[in-house]
Amino acid sequence: MLFDDKDVTVLDLTHGGIPLAQHIAKYARSVTAVDVYGTADDGVLAGLERSGIHVAREPDYNTIIATKCNTDLIVAPVHLDIAGAGGHTVITHHQAVGELLSGFTTNARIVEITGTGAKTSTATLLADMASRSLSVVSHTSRGVEHWVKGVPTKLHHGLSITPGSILEALEHSAGIEADLYIFEVSLGGTGMADIGIITSLDNEYTIAKGSSTSTAAKLKMVERAKPGSTLLVNASAGHLIPPGNVDIITFSDTMDADVNLERSPRGIWTVHSNSCGTVRFTPNSGYDADAYSTAIVCALAAARLLHVEDAKIESALMDFAGVHGRMRVVEWAGRRMVDNSNSGMNIRSVRQALDYSNSLASGHECKVLILGEEAKQVCEGLDPTDAAHFVDERGNELDTIILVGERMQSIHGGNVRTAANINSAIEMAESLTSEDDIIISCVKCFR
Repeated sequence: MLFDDKDVTVLDLTHGGIPLAQHIAKYARSVTAVDVYGTADDGVLAGLERSGIHVAREPDYNTIIATKCNTDLIVAPVHLDIAGAGGHTVITHHQAVGELLSGFTTNARIVEITGTGAKTSTATLLADMASRSLSVVSHTSRGVEHWVKGVPTKLHHGLSITPGSILEALEHSAGIEADLYIFEVSLGGTGMADIGIITSLDNEYTIAKGSSTSTAAKLKMVERAKPGSTLLVNASAGHLIPPGNVDIITFSDTMDADVNLERSPRGIWTVHSNSCGTVRFTPNSGYDADAYSTAIVCALAAARLLHVEDAKIESALMDFAGVHGRMRVVEWAGRRMVDNSNSGMNIRSVRQALDYSNSLASGHECKVLILGEEAKQVCEGLDPTDAAHFVDERGNELDTIILVGERMQSIHGGNVRTAANINSAIEMAESLTSEDDIIISCVKCFR
Protein backbone atom coordinates (compact mmCIF):
# COMPACT_ATOMS: atom_id res chain seq x y z
CA MET A 1 0.00 0.00 0.00
CA LEU A 2 1.30 3.43 -1.00
CA PHE A 3 0.59 4.81 2.49
CA ASP A 4 2.52 2.17 4.45
CA ASP A 5 4.83 3.67 7.08
CA LYS A 6 4.43 7.23 5.78
CA ASP A 7 3.48 10.56 7.33
CA VAL A 8 0.49 11.67 5.25
CA THR A 9 -1.26 15.05 5.07
CA VAL A 10 -4.86 15.00 3.82
CA LEU A 11 -6.25 18.35 2.65
CA ASP A 12 -9.92 19.40 2.54
CA LEU A 13 -12.26 17.69 4.99
CA THR A 14 -15.32 19.28 3.37
CA HIS A 15 -15.06 17.30 0.14
CA GLY A 16 -14.42 13.71 1.20
CA GLY A 17 -11.22 14.18 3.18
CA ILE A 18 -12.64 12.75 6.41
CA PRO A 19 -13.20 9.16 5.20
CA LEU A 20 -9.90 9.36 3.32
CA ALA A 21 -8.00 10.34 6.47
CA GLN A 22 -9.70 7.57 8.44
CA HIS A 23 -8.89 4.88 5.89
CA ILE A 24 -5.34 6.07 5.23
CA ALA A 25 -4.70 6.03 9.00
CA LYS A 26 -5.04 2.22 8.92
CA TYR A 27 -1.77 2.06 6.97
CA ALA A 28 0.19 5.28 7.53
CA ARG A 29 2.65 6.07 10.29
CA SER A 30 0.76 9.31 10.94
CA VAL A 31 -2.03 11.34 9.34
CA THR A 32 -2.64 15.08 9.54
CA ALA A 33 -6.10 16.16 8.35
CA VAL A 34 -6.37 19.82 7.33
CA ASP A 35 -9.78 21.53 7.35
CA VAL A 36 -8.97 24.15 4.72
CA TYR A 37 -12.51 25.61 4.58
CA GLY A 38 -13.18 25.59 8.33
CA THR A 39 -16.54 23.86 7.85
CA ALA A 40 -15.94 20.48 9.49
CA ASP A 41 -18.04 19.75 12.57
CA ASP A 42 -16.18 20.17 15.88
CA GLY A 43 -17.43 16.80 17.07
CA VAL A 44 -16.16 15.09 13.94
CA LEU A 45 -12.75 16.75 14.33
CA ALA A 46 -12.60 15.66 17.96
CA GLY A 47 -13.41 12.13 16.87
CA LEU A 48 -10.54 12.18 14.37
CA GLU A 49 -8.15 13.33 17.07
CA ARG A 50 -9.32 10.61 19.47
CA SER A 51 -8.51 8.06 16.75
CA GLY A 52 -4.96 9.37 16.53
CA ILE A 53 -5.33 11.69 13.52
CA HIS A 54 -3.85 15.15 13.99
CA VAL A 55 -6.27 17.91 12.96
CA ALA A 56 -5.43 21.41 11.70
CA ARG A 57 -7.89 24.13 10.78
CA GLU A 58 -6.05 26.32 8.32
CA PRO A 59 -7.23 28.05 5.12
CA ASP A 60 -3.60 28.82 4.23
CA TYR A 61 -2.87 25.15 3.59
CA ASN A 62 0.21 25.90 1.48
CA THR A 63 1.87 27.41 4.56
CA ILE A 64 1.22 24.24 6.53
CA ILE A 65 2.67 22.14 3.72
CA ALA A 66 5.76 24.34 3.38
CA THR A 67 6.51 24.20 7.12
CA LYS A 68 5.55 20.56 7.73
CA CYS A 69 8.90 18.95 7.01
CA ASN A 70 7.91 15.45 8.14
CA THR A 71 5.21 15.01 5.49
CA ASP A 72 6.04 12.20 3.08
CA LEU A 73 2.85 12.43 1.03
CA ILE A 74 0.14 15.04 0.44
CA VAL A 75 -3.37 13.97 -0.56
CA ALA A 76 -5.25 16.91 -2.10
CA PRO A 77 -8.46 17.32 -4.14
CA VAL A 78 -8.04 18.32 -7.78
CA HIS A 79 -9.73 21.68 -7.17
CA LEU A 80 -7.01 22.94 -4.80
CA ASP A 81 -3.88 24.70 -6.06
CA ILE A 82 -0.92 23.12 -4.24
CA ALA A 83 1.55 25.87 -5.05
CA GLY A 84 3.55 25.36 -1.87
CA ALA A 85 4.09 21.61 -2.14
CA GLY A 86 7.84 22.09 -2.54
CA GLY A 87 9.55 18.73 -2.83
CA HIS A 88 6.64 16.81 -1.28
CA THR A 89 4.92 14.09 -3.27
CA VAL A 90 1.31 15.03 -4.07
CA ILE A 91 -1.50 12.71 -5.14
CA THR A 92 -5.17 13.54 -5.68
CA HIS A 93 -8.15 12.33 -3.66
CA HIS A 94 -9.08 10.27 -6.72
CA GLN A 95 -5.69 8.53 -6.75
CA ALA A 96 -5.82 7.93 -3.00
CA VAL A 97 -9.24 6.27 -3.25
CA GLY A 98 -7.96 4.17 -6.15
CA GLU A 99 -5.03 3.04 -4.02
CA LEU A 100 -7.34 2.11 -1.15
CA LEU A 101 -9.73 0.30 -3.50
CA SER A 102 -6.85 -1.79 -4.78
CA GLY A 103 -7.21 -3.74 -1.55
CA PHE A 104 -10.99 -4.11 -2.00
CA THR A 105 -11.62 -7.80 -2.66
CA THR A 106 -14.64 -8.39 -4.85
CA ASN A 107 -15.70 -10.24 -7.96
CA ALA A 108 -18.12 -7.41 -8.76
CA ARG A 109 -17.49 -5.08 -11.65
CA ILE A 110 -17.11 -1.34 -11.05
CA VAL A 111 -18.52 1.50 -13.17
CA GLU A 112 -17.44 5.09 -12.50
CA ILE A 113 -19.31 8.00 -14.07
CA THR A 114 -17.99 11.55 -14.32
CA GLY A 115 -18.92 14.51 -16.51
CA THR A 116 -20.55 17.93 -16.47
CA GLY A 117 -24.13 16.68 -16.74
CA ALA A 118 -26.30 13.57 -16.99
CA LYS A 119 -24.25 11.66 -14.39
CA THR A 120 -27.09 10.85 -12.00
CA SER A 121 -29.56 10.10 -14.78
CA THR A 122 -27.06 7.79 -16.51
CA ALA A 123 -26.22 5.98 -13.27
CA THR A 124 -29.87 5.58 -12.33
CA LEU A 125 -30.95 4.25 -15.72
CA LEU A 126 -27.94 1.92 -15.94
CA ALA A 127 -28.66 0.58 -12.44
CA ASP A 128 -32.26 -0.08 -13.48
CA MET A 129 -31.18 -1.92 -16.64
CA ALA A 130 -28.41 -3.96 -15.04
CA SER A 131 -30.39 -4.88 -11.93
CA ARG A 132 -32.86 -6.83 -14.03
CA SER A 133 -30.07 -9.41 -14.28
CA LEU A 134 -27.65 -8.48 -11.49
CA SER A 135 -27.45 -7.29 -7.88
CA VAL A 136 -26.43 -3.63 -8.18
CA VAL A 137 -25.22 -1.07 -5.63
CA SER A 138 -25.18 2.55 -6.82
CA HIS A 139 -23.84 5.67 -5.18
CA THR A 140 -25.09 8.90 -6.76
CA SER A 141 -26.42 12.27 -5.64
CA ARG A 142 -29.64 10.31 -4.93
CA GLY A 143 -27.81 8.37 -2.21
CA VAL A 144 -26.54 4.82 -1.79
CA GLU A 145 -29.05 2.32 -3.20
CA HIS A 146 -29.31 -1.43 -3.67
CA TRP A 147 -31.11 -2.35 -6.90
CA VAL A 148 -32.84 -5.68 -7.52
CA LYS A 149 -35.03 -6.31 -10.60
CA GLY A 150 -35.34 -2.63 -11.38
CA VAL A 151 -36.35 -1.62 -7.85
CA PRO A 152 -34.02 0.47 -5.62
CA THR A 153 -33.81 0.25 -1.84
CA LYS A 154 -32.25 3.26 -0.13
CA LEU A 155 -29.29 2.31 2.07
CA HIS A 156 -28.09 5.81 2.92
CA HIS A 157 -28.84 9.40 1.95
CA GLY A 158 -26.72 12.52 2.12
CA LEU A 159 -23.26 11.61 0.82
CA SER A 160 -21.54 13.87 -1.67
CA ILE A 161 -20.12 12.49 -4.93
CA THR A 162 -16.53 13.41 -4.06
CA PRO A 163 -14.18 10.45 -4.52
CA GLY A 164 -13.75 9.96 -0.77
CA SER A 165 -17.47 9.25 -0.43
CA ILE A 166 -16.98 6.01 -2.37
CA LEU A 167 -15.35 4.62 0.76
CA GLU A 168 -18.41 5.54 2.83
CA ALA A 169 -20.76 4.11 0.20
CA LEU A 170 -18.98 0.76 0.45
CA GLU A 171 -19.37 0.83 4.23
CA HIS A 172 -23.11 1.52 3.94
CA SER A 173 -23.50 -1.37 1.48
CA ALA A 174 -21.40 -3.85 3.47
CA GLY A 175 -23.04 -7.25 3.65
CA ILE A 176 -24.66 -6.98 0.22
CA GLU A 177 -23.36 -9.41 -2.38
CA ALA A 178 -23.22 -7.04 -5.31
CA ASP A 179 -22.44 -8.06 -8.88
CA LEU A 180 -21.99 -4.45 -9.93
CA TYR A 181 -21.05 -1.16 -8.26
CA ILE A 182 -21.92 2.12 -9.98
CA PHE A 183 -20.26 5.25 -8.60
CA GLU A 184 -21.02 8.82 -9.65
CA VAL A 185 -17.76 10.74 -9.14
CA SER A 186 -17.05 14.45 -9.43
CA LEU A 187 -14.15 15.63 -11.58
CA GLY A 188 -12.61 12.33 -12.66
CA GLY A 189 -12.19 8.69 -11.75
CA THR A 190 -10.17 6.61 -9.30
CA GLY A 191 -8.57 4.31 -11.89
CA MET A 192 -10.30 1.22 -10.50
CA ALA A 193 -13.29 1.13 -12.87
CA ASP A 194 -13.90 -1.74 -15.26
CA ILE A 195 -16.01 0.75 -17.23
CA GLY A 196 -15.18 4.45 -16.95
CA ILE A 197 -17.77 6.87 -18.31
CA ILE A 198 -17.44 10.55 -19.28
CA THR A 199 -20.97 11.78 -19.93
CA SER A 200 -20.07 15.27 -21.17
CA LEU A 201 -17.40 17.97 -21.04
CA ASP A 202 -19.46 21.08 -21.82
CA ASN A 203 -19.77 24.14 -19.56
CA GLU A 204 -16.09 24.00 -18.63
CA TYR A 205 -14.94 26.00 -15.59
CA THR A 206 -11.58 26.69 -13.97
CA ILE A 207 -10.34 25.01 -10.79
CA ALA A 208 -7.24 25.20 -8.58
CA LYS A 209 -7.16 29.01 -8.62
CA GLY A 210 -7.28 29.07 -12.41
CA SER A 211 -4.35 26.71 -12.91
CA SER A 212 -6.50 23.90 -14.29
CA THR A 213 -9.97 23.20 -15.67
CA SER A 214 -12.85 20.86 -15.00
CA THR A 215 -12.23 19.22 -18.39
CA ALA A 216 -8.57 18.49 -17.62
CA ALA A 217 -9.58 16.90 -14.32
CA LYS A 218 -12.23 14.68 -15.90
CA LEU A 219 -9.91 13.56 -18.68
CA LYS A 220 -7.56 12.13 -16.04
CA MET A 221 -10.02 9.23 -16.11
CA VAL A 222 -8.57 8.38 -19.53
CA GLU A 223 -4.95 8.73 -18.45
CA ARG A 224 -5.41 6.58 -15.33
CA ALA A 225 -7.73 3.93 -16.77
CA LYS A 226 -7.11 0.41 -15.50
CA PRO A 227 -5.47 -2.01 -17.98
CA GLY A 228 -8.14 -4.17 -19.59
CA SER A 229 -10.90 -1.67 -18.85
CA THR A 230 -13.22 0.13 -21.26
CA LEU A 231 -13.86 3.87 -21.47
CA LEU A 232 -17.25 5.07 -22.68
CA VAL A 233 -16.83 8.70 -23.73
CA ASN A 234 -19.13 11.32 -25.22
CA ALA A 235 -18.04 11.82 -28.84
CA SER A 236 -17.98 15.59 -28.31
CA ALA A 237 -14.77 15.12 -26.30
CA GLY A 238 -12.92 14.60 -29.59
CA HIS A 239 -10.17 12.13 -30.34
CA LEU A 240 -8.65 10.66 -27.18
CA ILE A 241 -5.69 8.31 -26.90
CA PRO A 242 -6.06 5.81 -24.04
CA PRO A 243 -3.24 3.91 -22.34
CA GLY A 244 -2.30 0.54 -23.77
CA ASN A 245 -4.81 -2.28 -23.33
CA VAL A 246 -7.70 0.16 -22.74
CA ASP A 247 -10.59 0.44 -25.20
CA ILE A 248 -12.53 3.63 -25.94
CA ILE A 249 -16.13 3.53 -27.19
CA THR A 250 -17.80 6.79 -28.16
CA PHE A 251 -21.49 7.63 -27.86
CA SER A 252 -23.64 10.57 -28.89
CA ASP A 253 -27.25 11.69 -29.11
CA THR A 254 -26.46 14.21 -31.89
CA MET A 255 -23.46 13.10 -33.97
CA ASP A 256 -21.75 10.09 -35.49
CA ALA A 257 -20.26 7.78 -32.87
CA ASP A 258 -19.81 4.11 -32.06
CA VAL A 259 -23.22 4.30 -30.34
CA ASN A 260 -25.72 6.92 -31.50
CA LEU A 261 -29.38 7.88 -31.43
CA GLU A 262 -31.97 8.26 -34.18
CA ARG A 263 -35.44 9.72 -33.55
CA SER A 264 -38.25 8.95 -35.99
CA PRO A 265 -41.16 11.34 -36.73
CA ARG A 266 -43.47 8.77 -35.15
CA GLY A 267 -41.70 9.07 -31.79
CA ILE A 268 -39.73 5.84 -32.02
CA TRP A 269 -36.14 6.07 -30.78
CA THR A 270 -33.46 3.80 -32.20
CA VAL A 271 -30.04 3.43 -30.61
CA HIS A 272 -27.52 2.08 -33.09
CA SER A 273 -24.35 0.33 -32.01
CA ASN A 274 -21.53 -0.55 -34.41
CA SER A 275 -20.84 -3.82 -32.61
CA CYS A 276 -24.11 -4.76 -30.90
CA GLY A 277 -26.96 -4.02 -33.29
CA THR A 278 -29.92 -1.77 -32.47
CA VAL A 279 -32.47 -1.18 -29.73
CA ARG A 280 -35.83 0.46 -30.52
CA PHE A 281 -38.34 1.86 -28.04
CA THR A 282 -40.91 4.60 -27.59
CA PRO A 283 -40.15 6.89 -24.61
CA ASN A 284 -42.66 6.95 -21.78
CA SER A 285 -44.75 10.05 -21.13
CA GLY A 286 -44.46 12.18 -18.00
CA TYR A 287 -40.91 13.40 -18.56
CA ASP A 288 -38.93 15.27 -21.20
CA ALA A 289 -37.20 12.41 -23.00
CA ASP A 290 -35.05 14.80 -25.05
CA ALA A 291 -33.52 16.10 -21.82
CA TYR A 292 -32.45 12.52 -21.04
CA SER A 293 -31.09 11.61 -24.47
CA THR A 294 -27.44 11.64 -23.37
CA ALA A 295 -28.21 9.46 -20.35
CA ILE A 296 -30.30 7.04 -22.41
CA VAL A 297 -27.63 6.47 -25.08
CA CYS A 298 -24.82 6.27 -22.54
CA ALA A 299 -26.62 3.91 -20.15
CA LEU A 300 -27.67 1.65 -23.01
CA ALA A 301 -24.08 1.46 -24.28
CA ALA A 302 -22.82 0.61 -20.80
CA ALA A 303 -25.52 -2.02 -20.32
CA ARG A 304 -24.44 -3.65 -23.57
CA LEU A 305 -20.84 -3.73 -22.29
CA LEU A 306 -22.15 -5.48 -19.17
CA HIS A 307 -23.93 -8.04 -21.40
CA VAL A 308 -27.42 -7.11 -20.18
CA GLU A 309 -29.99 -8.75 -22.45
CA ASP A 310 -31.71 -6.53 -25.02
CA ALA A 311 -35.15 -7.48 -23.71
CA LYS A 312 -34.23 -6.21 -20.23
CA ILE A 313 -32.72 -3.04 -21.62
CA GLU A 314 -35.86 -2.36 -23.65
CA SER A 315 -38.07 -3.12 -20.66
CA ALA A 316 -36.17 -0.62 -18.51
CA LEU A 317 -36.42 2.04 -21.22
CA MET A 318 -40.16 1.47 -21.63
CA ASP A 319 -40.70 1.73 -17.86
CA PHE A 320 -38.40 4.72 -17.35
CA ALA A 321 -40.24 7.91 -16.40
CA GLY A 322 -37.36 10.20 -15.50
CA VAL A 323 -35.40 10.77 -12.30
CA HIS A 324 -36.73 12.69 -9.29
CA GLY A 325 -35.90 16.37 -9.73
CA ARG A 326 -34.73 16.00 -13.31
CA MET A 327 -37.16 17.27 -15.96
CA ARG A 328 -40.16 15.30 -14.73
CA VAL A 329 -43.78 16.39 -14.74
CA VAL A 330 -45.45 15.74 -11.39
CA GLU A 331 -48.83 16.68 -9.92
CA TRP A 332 -48.50 19.27 -7.16
CA ALA A 333 -51.60 20.56 -5.37
CA GLY A 334 -53.57 20.22 -8.59
CA ARG A 335 -50.93 22.04 -10.60
CA ARG A 336 -48.51 20.55 -13.12
CA MET A 337 -44.92 20.96 -11.95
CA VAL A 338 -41.93 20.56 -14.25
CA ASP A 339 -39.54 19.42 -11.53
CA ASN A 340 -35.97 20.23 -12.50
CA SER A 341 -34.43 21.12 -9.12
CA ASN A 342 -31.26 19.11 -8.55
CA SER A 343 -27.54 19.44 -7.83
CA GLY A 344 -26.53 19.40 -11.50
CA MET A 345 -29.04 22.00 -12.66
CA ASN A 346 -27.65 24.75 -14.92
CA ILE A 347 -29.04 27.56 -17.04
CA ARG A 348 -29.16 25.32 -20.12
CA SER A 349 -31.54 22.96 -18.35
CA VAL A 350 -33.63 25.96 -17.23
CA ARG A 351 -34.16 26.79 -20.90
CA GLN A 352 -35.04 23.16 -21.57
CA ALA A 353 -37.53 23.18 -18.69
CA LEU A 354 -39.23 26.32 -20.02
CA ASP A 355 -39.35 24.85 -23.53
CA TYR A 356 -40.84 21.66 -22.13
CA SER A 357 -43.47 23.59 -20.17
CA ASN A 358 -44.41 25.44 -23.37
CA SER A 359 -45.01 22.08 -25.08
CA LEU A 360 -47.38 21.11 -22.25
CA ALA A 361 -49.37 24.35 -22.27
CA SER A 362 -52.52 25.09 -24.22
CA GLY A 363 -51.87 28.83 -24.05
CA HIS A 364 -54.23 29.77 -21.23
CA GLU A 365 -52.32 28.55 -18.20
CA CYS A 366 -50.48 30.71 -15.71
CA LYS A 367 -46.78 29.79 -15.66
CA VAL A 368 -44.52 30.44 -12.66
CA LEU A 369 -40.78 29.75 -12.67
CA ILE A 370 -38.81 29.11 -9.48
CA LEU A 371 -35.15 29.88 -10.26
CA GLY A 372 -31.98 29.99 -8.17
CA GLU A 373 -29.76 28.08 -5.78
CA GLU A 374 -29.48 26.87 -2.23
CA ALA A 375 -25.79 27.71 -2.24
CA LYS A 376 -24.91 26.13 1.09
CA GLN A 377 -25.77 22.76 -0.38
CA VAL A 378 -23.83 22.78 -3.65
CA CYS A 379 -20.21 23.33 -4.65
CA GLU A 380 -20.82 24.95 -8.00
CA GLY A 381 -23.72 27.38 -7.81
CA LEU A 382 -25.93 28.87 -10.51
CA ASP A 383 -24.13 31.82 -12.11
CA PRO A 384 -26.16 34.97 -11.28
CA THR A 385 -25.08 36.57 -14.57
CA ASP A 386 -26.49 33.63 -16.52
CA ALA A 387 -29.69 33.82 -14.49
CA ALA A 388 -30.01 37.57 -15.14
CA HIS A 389 -29.56 37.07 -18.90
CA PHE A 390 -32.22 34.36 -18.86
CA VAL A 391 -34.66 36.65 -17.05
CA ASP A 392 -33.99 39.42 -19.59
CA GLU A 393 -34.29 37.13 -22.62
CA ARG A 394 -37.22 34.90 -21.66
CA GLY A 395 -38.89 36.44 -18.64
CA ASN A 396 -41.76 37.68 -20.82
CA GLU A 397 -42.82 34.04 -21.39
CA LEU A 398 -43.67 33.71 -17.68
CA ASP A 399 -46.30 35.26 -15.45
CA THR A 400 -44.00 35.26 -12.41
CA ILE A 401 -40.37 34.42 -11.67
CA ILE A 402 -39.52 33.58 -8.05
CA LEU A 403 -35.80 33.87 -7.33
CA VAL A 404 -34.15 31.76 -4.61
CA GLY A 405 -30.74 32.47 -3.06
CA GLU A 406 -28.85 35.52 -1.83
CA ARG A 407 -26.82 35.86 -5.03
CA MET A 408 -30.00 36.21 -7.09
CA GLN A 409 -31.22 39.28 -5.17
CA SER A 410 -29.64 41.73 -7.62
CA ILE A 411 -31.82 40.45 -10.49
CA HIS A 412 -34.86 42.64 -11.12
CA GLY A 413 -37.88 42.67 -13.38
CA GLY A 414 -41.54 43.55 -13.37
CA ASN A 415 -42.61 39.95 -12.76
CA VAL A 416 -39.77 39.02 -10.36
CA ARG A 417 -40.28 38.04 -6.72
CA THR A 418 -37.93 36.48 -4.16
CA ALA A 419 -38.11 33.64 -1.63
CA ALA A 420 -35.77 32.43 1.08
CA ASN A 421 -35.61 28.82 -0.08
CA ILE A 422 -37.18 26.32 -2.44
CA ASN A 423 -39.95 25.33 -0.03
CA SER A 424 -41.01 28.94 0.48
CA ALA A 425 -40.87 29.49 -3.27
CA ILE A 426 -43.14 26.51 -3.93
CA GLU A 427 -45.66 27.81 -1.39
CA MET A 428 -45.58 31.21 -3.11
CA ALA A 429 -46.01 29.59 -6.53
CA GLU A 430 -49.06 27.69 -5.26
CA SER A 431 -50.61 30.95 -4.03
CA LEU A 432 -50.08 32.55 -7.45
CA THR A 433 -51.57 29.71 -9.47
CA SER A 434 -54.73 27.65 -9.80
CA GLU A 435 -55.45 24.05 -10.74
CA ASP A 436 -53.93 22.96 -14.07
CA ASP A 437 -51.52 25.91 -14.10
CA ILE A 438 -47.80 25.18 -14.52
CA ILE A 439 -44.99 25.60 -11.98
CA ILE A 440 -41.42 25.18 -13.23
CA SER A 441 -38.98 24.37 -10.43
CA CYS A 442 -35.30 25.04 -11.30
CA VAL A 443 -33.29 25.40 -8.09
CA LYS A 444 -29.74 24.09 -7.83
CA CYS A 445 -29.83 22.00 -4.67
CA PHE A 446 -29.42 18.52 -3.26
CA ARG A 447 -32.67 16.56 -3.04
